[in-house]
Amino acid sequence: MNKAASRAMFLGDLVVITISALLLIFRSSYEPKLTFDLSIAVIPFLFSWIVLARIGDAYDLRLSMREFMKRNILLWFASLPLAQLSRFVIKYIISSTILTAPGIALEAIGISILFIVWKYGSYFLYMVSSNPEKQMAKRVVWAFVLGLFVVGAVSLFPFAYSVLRYSGDIYSVENSPTAEAALVLGAGVWFDGTPSAVMVERVQAASDLYKMGKIRSIVLSGGHQEVEAMLQLAETLGLDRNRLVLDISGESTLDSCMYMIHDHDFSNVAVISQRFHLFRALYLCDSMGIQSIGILSDLETPLPETLMHRYLREVFATAAGFIQIQALRVQQ
Repeated sequence: MNKAASRAMFLGDLVVITISALLLIFRSSYEPKLTFDLSIAVIPFLFSWIVLARIGDAYDLRLSMREFMKRNILLWFASLPLAQLSRFVIKYIISSTILTAPGIALEAIGISILFIVWKYGSYFLYMVSSNPEKQMAKRVVWAFVLGLFVVGAVSLFPFAYSVLRYSGDIYSVENSPTAEAALVLGAGVWFDGTPSAVMVERVQAASDLYKMGKIRSIVLSGGHQEVEAMLQLAETLGLDRNRLVLDISGESTLDSCMYMIHDHDFSNVAVISQRFHLFRALYLCDSMGIQSIGILSDLETPLPETLMHRYLREVFATAAGFIQIQALRVQQ
């Protein structure tokens, strides 16, 4: 039992380290360079943990939880500097660039939190499962684990459907069909009111569509601060103010889609966003009865947020959108 559980925990550690590293460190943005990113994000952490965990006997399940966690935490924080130093060297050799100290520290904190939480949870699960006197606790724990798995699996279906259904309806600015209006979905604004890079790209794409004669109107949709920032960008790009429609009620993608048909009766819309976001946006617009196409405004430069993190967020956001759509249909 101990040997099988130790092997299972070891494999679980490798999976958790890989996922954590990809979520927190993956830097490929919209043009993935898989070999480079895996060598920077994942391999140093896996290698350092495998070596030190073996040397330090990190999977001795005969230990009490206190001693087990103490040993594993010490080994982890011994392997962490080795992993980060390896990343520093590898990145410099491959790309002649260096990692910043704040970035290294934040990444180390993030991956450490996720790993330690996993270690506590996996050891607790082992202790409950291996104790014949705790049958009720075992059932509760495994029911909880199964519930998490089912929720995660079910959440994938709306996103998978949106990707399969709408991939063919996404175009570049140059190849875009004509539409009544462009819907520019809001994006982040910094504390001083400066638009984020994502927002700049979306407004630029709308401007390009308008100047190419592919749309007649542009709807800037988001929160009040977002719309103000987008309006300033649009005017800077020389767009006609009379062709701009402001929607400050677009606090969510669904709200933005509802505004297009309820307040302005646009039924043929070009939705402008990044690829990872367009699948959900098109699904929501289609569910509201809006004939829509997606227009890519993908960034040319990497963002601090990782590509995997964006897609992971979209999985749950699309599932939430599906629930909202069904609730609206019930109300009607």
